[in-house]
Amino acid sequence: MNSTELLEQFIFEARECLERIGQRLLDVEKSPDDTELLNDLFRQVHTLKGNCGLFEFKAMERVVHAGEDLLDRVRNGQLAYGPAIADTLLESMDFTAELIDTIASQGQLPAHADERAGPIAQRLRQHMGMPAAPAAASAGSLAVQPRNADSSIPSPAPLPAWTARIPEAARQAGRLAVRYQPEPDCFFKGEDPWHHARLTPALRHLSVEARQPWPATDDFDCYACNLDLVILSDATQAEVAAHFRYVPEQIELLEMPAPAGAPVISGAPMVRSEADGSRDAAPSIDAVDEHEALMLRRLQQIWDDQCRLLGRAGVAAGTVAATRATLQNLLSCIDDEAARSAHAALALLPPGPAPLLQWARQHRPGCAAAGPADQPPLTASGGTSSEPAAGSPTAQILPRGAAGQGGQAGDEPGSPERGQKVLKVSQDKIDRLMELIGEMVVAKNALPYLATRAETVFQQRELAREIKAQYSVINRIAEDMQHAIMQVRMLPVGIIFQRFGRLVRDIGKKLGKDVSLVVEGEETEADKNVIESLADPLIHILRNSLDHGLETPDVRVASGKPPQGVLRVSARQEGDRVVLTISDDGAGIDTERVRAKAVERGLIPADRASSLSDVEAVQLVFLPGFSTAEAISDLSGRGVGMDVVRTAVERINGQVELESERGRGTTVRLTLPLSMAVTNVMMIEAGGRHFGVPMDLIVETVRVPAEDIHHFKRSQTTVLRGRIVPLRALSEMLGMDLPPQPNSDGELAVLVVRLGSESIGLLVDNFHGTSDIILKPLEGVLAGITGFAGTALMGDGSVLMILNPKELV
Repeated sequence: MNSTELLEQFIFEARECLERIGQRLLDVEKSPDDTELLNDLFRQVHTLKGNCGLFEFKAMERVVHAGEDLLDRVRNGQLAYGPAIADTLLESMDFTAELIDTIASQGQLPAHADERAGPIAQRLRQHMGMPAAPAAASAGSLAVQPRNADSSIPSPAPLPAWTARIPEAARQAGRLAVRYQPEPDCFFKGEDPWHHARLTPALRHLSVEARQPWPATDDFDCYACNLDLVILSDATQAEVAAHFRYVPEQIELLEMPAPAGAPVISGAPMVRSEADGSRDAAPSIDAVDEHEALMLRRLQQIWDDQCRLLGRAGVAAGTVAATRATLQNLLSCIDDEAARSAHAALALLPPGPAPLLQWARQHRPGCAAAGPADQPPLTASGGTSSEPAAGSPTAQILPRGAAGQGGQAGDEPGSPERGQKVLKVSQDKIDRLMELIGEMVVAKNALPYLATRAETVFQQRELAREIKAQYSVINRIAEDMQHAIMQVRMLPVGIIFQRFGRLVRDIGKKLGKDVSLVVEGEETEADKNVIESLADPLIHILRNSLDHGLETPDVRVASGKPPQGVLRVSARQEGDRVVLTISDDGAGIDTERVRAKAVERGLIPADRASSLSDVEAVQLVFLPGFSTAEAISDLSGRGVGMDVVRTAVERINGQVELESERGRGTTVRLTLPLSMAVTNVMMIEAGGRHFGVPMDLIVETVRVPAEDIHHFKRSQTTVLRGRIVPLRALSEMLGMDLPPQPNSDGELAVLVVRLGSESIGLLVDNFHGTSDIILKPLEGVLAGITGFAGTALMGDGSVLMILNPKELV
């Protein structure tokens, strides 16, 4: 995977994290005492911070890390989660999302990222009563006490407890003390804390102990870093800051005062000091507690694994070299005469697996282990004896191979990664599959034409019968493939619903309204294109409900309602359609005001407005340019709300219904197709030409005797099942001179289609069955012909024009 692919993966995962974080922030605001929610929120933020650390996105990491610290205090009970904290966290999430979008478009952070990140991180840390975290963009940006003599910042009094781990002989005024606490999952980020600490410029002292007591053997996780390192350096502040520039949040810096002011460690184990070269032996591993014995057993286990690897038949030269390096690293964790002798013998070994295996069996680690002679050793804080204080963290010998293998944790048996069942596939590949199945549908539809030609033109009835038999098989397979691919494209509508929580919260707060959002049926699925096309219409509907529908708490109480309004969004599947319902318990639509505004804006004449029923008056809100807002704001007043909703929904062959009751609330119902990929149409004939009509608009097909058609002036009607249906000749609507042709019985073919809540009959010449087609929208100069929804290529090579009855009538 190259750097571009890594960046794309980072952007994809970061956006997923941000979506989950946004939802969890709203959930926690409702249930601040839910520990599970808080822990999940913290994990998501922690994951995002870790991903940021893989790239040079320090401004983003700075903000996310401050948010992580704040959430850590909340989940530990040190801070109470409230609206102020929620607002700041949501602001930081918006800033992070903005940076992700910029990275996606430009490949890097914007120039002003650092300037904006600082104040946001500071506001996050102000909730903790802490100063803003220092930025790590430059070498000198880590805040420590200045090294000059006339510093105005006094040394801490008393010194932090961790400075007690520094030997008295090593404490010299002006030296920099560093406490380095790596993150538990640092191995998975490719970090090696021990190696990083050893490379500290002008290193004079290095000690390590466990941050937390080591767990029992069964619970021990060798891939979780549990180190707490203390470093002493003679380097300048700039040099140390530059060395730790990638982990500024994991270190503490302190300039050492004069030795007289430093605490004295009684009986602390001696360590090697680069200043004088002296070195005393650290405790042997057989002299310390069971935790160090556990580490020795782990070292022996890795050693035995390498021996088994060498014992296999046909070991490659690369494997031998890697095993040799691993064994050498394991020896580096032991400091006794036997280990030094083994090192010398290893250097003299001839190449090949057999000599190395024999050497490994002869020099299997015994019971003693200490720090390597070529580096500052590990030291343990404790009393005068080599046994550590009971329950206190002690120095641990961690095989270096463990850090190198940390990234392979997911390959261990039983790990979650091995059981992963989700495969992330690019949308382009799914779209390509849909194009191929579309071509297969067209090719499949050619077989019936071929069978007809075989029978009528070539008089091959038996061949025609075989073609039809094979067509039924291919048709079944094609339908199964089409269904399977469409299932891949199906997404739960909850993907869009989860955006609404933040929208309702922010707008409700801005308008001073207390609103509860209730979401139902978010597991209902629809095609990805349908889901994506719903985003804007639903946002317009919600904004209208919040701005025009729901009242403020005092108005609701005065009306006998609870102060908190309810905005309900639900989804369900009905046959091959998805029905979305958005309802509120607000004031409803004032039909008198709607009529007055429609007349005022010149949308309808005054006499027409006065003749409308309340149900009809409510539908005026869908007129372009209609708005009841008195002034233009960022929420309403521009007259583009419900008109946009209807246009967007009808563009995907959906329908919009609006119901409202004064004082009780408003309900908007969207009926949408499950998929837009393959369209089922009925083929009809009018004026001697063939056309297609989408099946989801068709109510029924009937043949009506000519004498049952009633003429009123220039209009025609008929009665079907007790209701009057207006009739229109399709050939006349399309500008063709030929009138509808009756059949031999004097009956006219009537195609009844649904237009909104009404039905209309189209007079055609004949019906020619149904077919699945891939609808291609009209392009170029033809795109303005709204009476046609598009075209489709048929199996016989002809092009079928698909009608849009809503625009024709």
